[in-house]
Amino acid sequence: MNADYLYELADIEHGYGTFRLRIPSLNILRNSSIGLSGPNGSGKSTLIRLLSFLEYPEKGVVRFNGKTHGRPRVTMLQQDPYLLKRTVYDNVAYGLKAVKDTENLKRRVTEALEIVNLDHKKFIHRKWFELSGGEAKRVALASRVILKPEALLLDEPVANVDSESSISIMKAITWMKEEHSSTIILSSHDLTWLSSITDNIWKLSGGKLAGSGTSNLIPGPWSKGREGIWYSLLPGGEKVYAHTPPDAEATAVLNPGDIILSLKKLKDISAVNMLPGVVVIMSSDINAGRIRLEIESSGRIFYAYITEASASKMKLFPGKKIYLIFKATSFQWI
Repeated sequence: MNADYLYELADIEHGYGTFRLRIPSLNILRNSSIGLSGPNGSGKSTLIRLLSFLEYPEKGVVRFNGKTHGRPRVTMLQQDPYLLKRTVYDNVAYGLKAVKDTENLKRRVTEALEIVNLDHKKFIHRKWFELSGGEAKRVALASRVILKPEALLLDEPVANVDSESSISIMKAITWMKEEHSSTIILSSHDLTWLSSITDNIWKLSGGKLAGSGTSNLIPGPWSKGREGIWYSLLPGGEKVYAHTPPDAEATAVLNPGDIILSLKKLKDISAVNMLPGVVVIMSSDINAGRIRLEIESSGRIFYAYITEASASKMKLFPGKKIYLIFKATSFQWI
């Protein structure tokens, strides 16, 4: 046991039907904020359910505070949380009432609502059916915040909510980490949003951890082409070429730093991949002194980096057409 770790996972195998989540080893530091990203069916929700102890692995162990038993102070917010058919007050207070911790209950409910940016004077007596989708999700989050858990887990917390609720949820999550020292673990398809709120992002693909940060994942199937070079079809029909995969269903990992950006097609170069794309999002990576780009190419988002000077010279902006260039040998396999 390492006292710095809140979670320690070993030899995990779990799944449903043909899907299997396999994690040989994973440790999560206390008071950290971890993002989980990956396509649908990659294992994000399954991992969160294991970490929240809503399910237990078929094989392997999940340790919380060094223990595999007991009542861990963990709570989870699902993508579509269920509210009791009661008032907002009753929903937020329910968890504390269940454990008979009712001292200063109204004050604590009021504080929890304020943390998720809901005016208690307006909302405390509202019924569940009088809430918008974003308000309902914030009430559900307040019912978790009031418990002051050691670990707060959230599955797609800003999916299908309005911008005000998205900002309020982000601020509430940040408050839990900074003011209460909770460990935060959340999943989202929005990598930009995840990057803004987490210390690190872990990617999952096919039930396996597939690197961290903004690695690009290209799942199989792979087909053998000419001269022994393999390729995978992107959703829009473009081909991505790679060296021999371990099997036809393997996932390829491409580091953003291995992508060269160009305003036009290049000739007489060794890189066989030259994909047309459009810049979708540009964000500043202040610590590294560079620009992070999200580029749509053939129905898939690629992540790449460029220096501020190069971005200025190329006059890049969202909507700008650009080419992504990288070698077939740049991929790693998982």
